[in-house]
Amino acid sequence: MGNSLITSGKPSQRREKRLFERLSCSYAQTPNRMELNLNPLLAIARSIAAPPTPPPTPEKLDSDKDKEGSSKAAIELLPNEMWLEIMSYLSYNDLLQLRMVSWRCRDLVHRRRFMEKGKVIVTQHNLEAIHKHAKGGNCYLSFERIELRNLRQCRQLENFLRLVGHEVKHLQVRHAPVFRNLDGKLPNLKVLTIATTMSMDDQHLAAMDDLDMKQFSHLVGFECDGVSLDAVLKMRMLLQLRRTENKVQLRHLQFEFRRNNENALLDVLQDHAETLVCVNLFFSCSPGIDTREWCRAFENMHNLRTLKLSGNCHLVLLEAVLRAVPESAPIRQLDLTGMLSLTNELLLYVAGKWQSTLKVLDLMFCVQLNANCIDALRQLSGRLEALTMAYCRELTGTGLLQGLAGDINYSLQELHLEETIFLDESSMCQLLERLPNLRRLSLDNCRQAVTDRTMATICQYQTRLRNLNIEYCMKITDQGLMGYGDTPYPISRLRGLKELNLRGCRNVTDSSLMVGLKLPELRALSLGYCNRLTSEGFEALTQNCPSLEALCVSSCMAVDDETVLNIVSNLKRLRVLNLSNCTKLTLQSIHHILAHGHNLVQLIACSIDGMDHEQAQRILESQRPQMKQVLL
Repeated sequence: MGNSLITSGKPSQRREKRLFERLSCSYAQTPNRMELNLNPLLAIARSIAAPPTPPPTPEKLDSDKDKEGSSKAAIELLPNEMWLEIMSYLSYNDLLQLRMVSWRCRDLVHRRRFMEKGKVIVTQHNLEAIHKHAKGGNCYLSFERIELRNLRQCRQLENFLRLVGHEVKHLQVRHAPVFRNLDGKLPNLKVLTIATTMSMDDQHLAAMDDLDMKQFSHLVGFECDGVSLDAVLKMRMLLQLRRTENKVQLRHLQFEFRRNNENALLDVLQDHAETLVCVNLFFSCSPGIDTREWCRAFENMHNLRTLKLSGNCHLVLLEAVLRAVPESAPIRQLDLTGMLSLTNELLLYVAGKWQSTLKVLDLMFCVQLNANCIDALRQLSGRLEALTMAYCRELTGTGLLQGLAGDINYSLQELHLEETIFLDESSMCQLLERLPNLRRLSLDNCRQAVTDRTMATICQYQTRLRNLNIEYCMKITDQGLMGYGDTPYPISRLRGLKELNLRGCRNVTDSSLMVGLKLPELRALSLGYCNRLTSEGFEALTQNCPSLEALCVSSCMAVDDETVLNIVSNLKRLRVLNLSNCTKLTLQSIHHILAHGHNLVQLIACSIDGMDHEQAQRILESQRPQMKQVLL
């Protein structure tokens, strides 16, 4: 989820951690989610399903009044086509809930178009059960997308992959040095992602076997974050992707640049240049100044749509690569996170080159950009759908307003401005008035720009927001959330809001939870360090936001065992709960969670002095081993 549920510390202490997370995370595409009130659809469906009838007589109208509601078509009678149309608007978690309603719902959810929204996560706790289920023959799971998490090489994993491996097309390996078990089991694999996997098998205290990349004849995507893998092992995998060794045609490549793998990486880029549509390179060290081979690799990428360059890359190479990519390439997404060398002039060149195709632009930590980048933003205004300029500290509110919203901008849907400290309240309010179609807005630690007046502008003009992050915006008070000024606009106007981050908004009190936050569709909420909240406010929260699936109340000192009982009893959909540094908690809270938190899959409860963490860990492991993550 988009909100910071597990972060800790002050904003200045989280910058390096956030940059590392952005640079080291594996490439993943998040499917667009659309939300819709189903009642109009159901009404249309009933009108379609009902046969045409002549106009009713007066007698018929009178009799219908006595039987009001009886003529409505039951939802169970809708045709499958209408069911599928309705279900296409649901998130994956909602589909999982719908699956348990009836056999018909289960059969519909298990159709291919919906199963592709999720994946099967195999861990040491569920491996035996999943293997037994798949072996039974009447398996309802789709193994097209699989993640192997926290596993070690074993005979049971090998037998499981031998059974279902022919179905697997997308495989992610996370904290699982199991390459030996993969060998020869995945004949139809298309995308392989290796994320934070150690090079040593701790169980056998031996180095992992090499992974033979030549066996994946259908491979189109290889993504390796390289955080923990041995450089020699990564080099061997890379060498096997050269055309002289392998006949695959890569479309997606994510890899870490090191001095010792430069030649091999360039060979792979050149060999697959004509088919690559996504290139994601992280420069862990600065490359040499000779850019000729790099230009030769990128100048043939005529189909490139996504280009991500991050890390320690100097201006000479960055400019050479951006100029080498053909102008005809349909670049839709450009991510230059951490490119400290990016200049206003180079950004202007990029804006002119891909003005008609560029939709997503990420300039996080591009610290040389300032108000002079207005011309580049102005060229892209009206076409960009997502813009990130977090930590661009020289950016001003006036410059941003002139660049993005000289006129009303209907195209921009995502705007991330974390830690842009020179933004002012007046410019921010004008900007928000001229961006009416925003779905995601992040103003983390924009303390001068985000006030009660700013919140009033958001609540008045940004009614399509789905995600709002105003973390550590300390000028916000209850008035900002309940309604500010002569014509108050409360946050409850944002009926479609799914995620809200109020972490560190220390002037928010129970009144906001009781009166302001009436958001029945809200899925994720962070209230960390909101120290003025009490048990009465949390009780109101559980009634006003019944759909919450993720809740962070870390460092809310009023949270006690009774508050936890109230939360887990009333929030039936809760899956993630953060209770860190809630010092009043005891082991009784763990028992409340076990008794009532039936859907909880992630619990964070660090730095609680009054709780025996070892005993809590033993209780959870014995009674809730299926919980995915427990941090105590």
